[in-house]
Amino acid sequence: MKHLLIVDDHQTFLAGTAMILEKHGYIVTTASRGEAALELMRELSFDLFIFDLKLPGMNGFELTEETLQRNPEAIIVILTGEDIAEHYDRLIEIGVTGILEKSLGEQEFIGSLRMAFQRLTVLPLPLARQLRAKGSRFPPPAQEQISANKALSDKEIGVLRMIAQGYKNKDIADRLFMSQRNVEYVISHLFEKLNASSRQEAVLKGLELKWINLDLSPQSDS
Repeated sequence: MKHLLIVDDHQTFLAGTAMILEKHGYIVTTASRGEAALELMRELSFDLFIFDLKLPGMNGFELTEETLQRNPEAIIVILTGEDIAEHYDRLIEIGVTGILEKSLGEQEFIGSLRMAFQRLTVLPLPLARQLRAKGSRFPPPAQEQISANKALSDKEIGVLRMIAQGYKNKDIADRLFMSQRNVEYVISHLFEKLNASSRQEAVLKGLELKWINLDLSPQSDS
């Protein structure tokens, strides 16, 4: 039988989801924190992982990245009640197999997991339509004219935009659901790709190459 690990800090939802999965023949282990999940991974082997995004301490993004570092072939499904449209690119880039809404009915939920086991990507239909509409409204970005090794990822553009708004590394990490170490890693790559030696120079080159624009609200001190 397939062994699943579910990580969610809402105990009622966690217990209910585990009951549904067990009813359909799965072995289920649960955790309410990312750190506890990593401890379980050291002791047990899992066939599929189900993570919420908002977790105390280590968030779902960090847990996903850490899980895939340990096991690059891991099948990870994000099950969340949050609007994750703005995080879609990052989740796919990290390597998740599917993104599901907590409001799914039992049969749809089980069917989606069966697809994930076959390594088929599963997305909510509203999200898929939103992404398609977004792609049809906007022309290809200017960076496509630059060589591939200089192209910025969506994550790097998001970090660069927040740098331009005056956010510090810790604030960027909090707002983009990243670890501060990951933010520093992204900024290092930004400097390399843009051939910049400072945050100000990176922003100026980002403006020059049209990765970002001047329609940015400055971050105010509070």
